[in-house]
Amino acid sequence: MDKYSAETFNTSALRRTEESNSSTTLQGPESVKDSRSKKSRRNNNSADEAPRKRSRVSEVAEPSTSCQDQIRTVRRAKRKMTEEGEGPLPPVKKRKKGLLELVLTKESPSSLVDNSRETSSSNLAHYSKETGDLRKWILKRKAEEFKEAPRKMVKTETKQESADSQRAKFEEKYTELHQFGEGGFGYVFAGYRKEDKLPVAIKHIPNQKVVLTHKDENGRQLALEVAVMLKLRAVTTSSVGQSSMVVLLDWYDLDQELILVMERPMSAESLFDHLKDHKGPLKQKEAKIIMKQLVEAGIHLQHANIFHRDIKAENILIETNSGVPRVYLIDFGLSCYDNRRKFELFYGTIDHIPPEFDRHGTYSAGPTTVWQLGVLLFEVLHNKMFKTSSFLQNELKIGKRLSKKCKDILTKCLTINQEERPTLEELLCHPWFS
Repeated sequence: MDKYSAETFNTSALRRTEESNSSTTLQGPESVKDSRSKKSRRNNNSADEAPRKRSRVSEVAEPSTSCQDQIRTVRRAKRKMTEEGEGPLPPVKKRKKGLLELVLTKESPSSLVDNSRETSSSNLAHYSKETGDLRKWILKRKAEEFKEAPRKMVKTETKQESADSQRAKFEEKYTELHQFGEGGFGYVFAGYRKEDKLPVAIKHIPNQKVVLTHKDENGRQLALEVAVMLKLRAVTTSSVGQSSMVVLLDWYDLDQELILVMERPMSAESLFDHLKDHKGPLKQKEAKIIMKQLVEAGIHLQHANIFHRDIKAENILIETNSGVPRVYLIDFGLSCYDNRRKFELFYGTIDHIPPEFDRHGTYSAGPTTVWQLGVLLFEVLHNKMFKTSSFLQNELKIGKRLSKKCKDILTKCLTINQEERPTLEELLCHPWFS
């Protein structure tokens, strides 16, 4: 190459180098700014994906001139994070921890409470580090839950098993014979207790016929008839008035029905049947004995805070084999507690409804009991079925053949105004009973 050509080449090369440097100098600030912006955007995008990892690397790394230096810098940063304990858990441990948390979340609250010590951090470490077999631990936990399942099935079968057990106890203790009674709420059968051949009356009440219930002091929901008779059994003695109640011996709550076992007086029949067999009104002497026992029974119920609500000939047993009639008050299916308040819903025999309910829509225990005893006395002495509406229309009248004292007590019991009726205690002191 000649001298001119060499100089020309060097000059051209120098010019291209200067132009390149010049362009670099002119474009430097914008180019650097754009480069930094792009780098910043890349770092920000990466930070969204893994904030801790990316931020820690950007703080530790320094500018380097080679790719190998950058790789070494990143490795040093990762080692430092591992030594300081600030880096993320290894993928396997993190996966195991997530599975353990998933298993614990699906457990029932009772399992979480009962097994809170077993699933502590130390035990989790034991299962994840020492054994290292998470799948086996999960299967073990599921097997334990499966073993607990039969206990839940037992709870659902308890009611049926209890009913079967109650029926077995009843059949083991009593023998049931023929049916001899029927009411609006159940059927009554004769029977006896196997142990001593004690005669009993067995009353079957379908569950759908139990319309009145009561919660006792233990929180049990009982048929009100059972609750009342249990209370009467607790307070009944051999004194006059208290012995006029049929005693509840046993009761059995079955799945479909309620069974009451009561004492059954021998040679006794209902007062209703007794009046039919007598074929005429009873003599005042016999009526007086029956009436006095019923007044004493009413006073006993009043002291026990019990309102029978349906005293009538069908609900009274009379025993006549001893020469002196003895009465028993039965059928407490409509009875209730709290005899000191006014009732707005009538329970009882419609034909015997007290006049105050027809006039004012309310009735109370004491005056109603006195009215029902007056109705019973009227039927015994007149051999006629009593009906309140007929009596109020003067279609039924007190017989003139009765003694003056007898007519007086009957008139007072059947007084229209409840405020003017005597109390049970006043009734018992009436001269007719002397």
